[in-house]
Amino acid sequence: MIGNLKYVALFMILIAAVSSVSPDETFISVDRGCGSSYFAGESILVTYQVKAEPSDTVLITIKEILPDSTLSVLVSNRKTEPNTLYTMRMFAQPIYGRETLLLEYVVRSDTESSWHATECSFHIKEGNYETGSLKIQCSQTGFDMYLDDAFVAHSESETVQIDGIIGGGHTLKVTKPGCSDYTTPVTVNPGLVVTLEITLDCTIRDRDGDLIPDSEDKCYNPLCDLVDEEGCPLDSDSDGVNDCEDICPEEHGDRESRGCAYGDSDADGVADNLDQCDNPECAIVDEKGCPKDSDGDTISDCEDDCPLEAGDNQHFGCPERDSDGDGIVDDEDRCYNPDCMIIDTVGCPVDTDKDTVLDCEDECPEEPGTRENAGCPPPEEEKDTGGAGGVLVITGIILAWLGRRATR
Repeated sequence: MIGNLKYVALFMILIAAVSSVSPDETFISVDRGCGSSYFAGESILVTYQVKAEPSDTVLITIKEILPDSTLSVLVSNRKTEPNTLYTMRMFAQPIYGRETLLLEYVVRSDTESSWHATECSFHIKEGNYETGSLKIQCSQTGFDMYLDDAFVAHSESETVQIDGIIGGGHTLKVTKPGCSDYTTPVTVNPGLVVTLEITLDCTIRDRDGDLIPDSEDKCYNPLCDLVDEEGCPLDSDSDGVNDCEDICPEEHGDRESRGCAYGDSDADGVADNLDQCDNPECAIVDEKGCPKDSDGDTISDCEDDCPLEAGDNQHFGCPERDSDGDGIVDDEDRCYNPDCMIIDTVGCPVDTDKDTVLDCEDECPEEPGTRENAGCPPPEEEKDTGGAGGVLVITGIILAWLGRRATR
């Protein structure tokens, strides 16, 4: 399957620093100036420098933000000399609109490290700039391509097509770690696709990828590519910490301080020269070596039982709780009653009519009742007057009859 790379940045490799200039400013610019315009396929010369003290360490990263918002990293964490002008070359891509080059840089001194950024934007415009395409069929995968010493792209497939190349003669170079470089002249015809079949000689093995052939490599170090001519990790300051792990590669230090000359007297992982707090009993610290307070409650995370919730000393860094959710905090709540919210001032359920049935369960909270009647009083007993009335009537008749006899 062909990997079409018409949108891949055609970026030049870094040209060596051309000169040391006055450290007036930090900038990144293009040969026509920021805000200028280019046709797709045109060559663009990029220039940049970083202002810093001569003794500082400068690491730069350059990112390309295309008009369609695609972002690619062109140079990553490359060490450069302060106040020195650098150049590189790229080709404008056939994506039209505003393009931005972002220069990010870190400046490290003996006492601090700081991150900065600056940018330069220009426009890619449509036009009749004549270009052609180059199709490469390689015997390997994972190779890099350069056109006229400019980095074109990296391909993970054997076949790749590059569009938007200016018509005319060019020099193509294909490289892969562990293989011999392949270089050939090529002529690109406008509007046409030129196909090249390339066979890389990969008999040179380099198992650790440090660009030193295994036959000459005396060290296997796949995690470190800062090596000497024998393929062994560099240790510029001879402190026993190789440059890949040494944050102070030009200053003699020790492994505990990650290669710096400063110890860590409070054992919090921050070297003494950067440590602004002495806290031997707390190792949860920020970049300044001071105890963290993640929730901002003035209680350090080392002493805070709830480091992500603001609290107070009385509660060991935790907020006041209301375990039963009745609106009375636990410190003042004398009763745990999660199922009853009708409570008094101390958090206990109320029994207004004193019938031992809580108001939360009492259907007649203001009338004393019984639990059997859900807190209501029992219903009044119905009076059965039917039988008693008959007796009274009969008794009256008898008394009346006896009275009439007595008068005779």
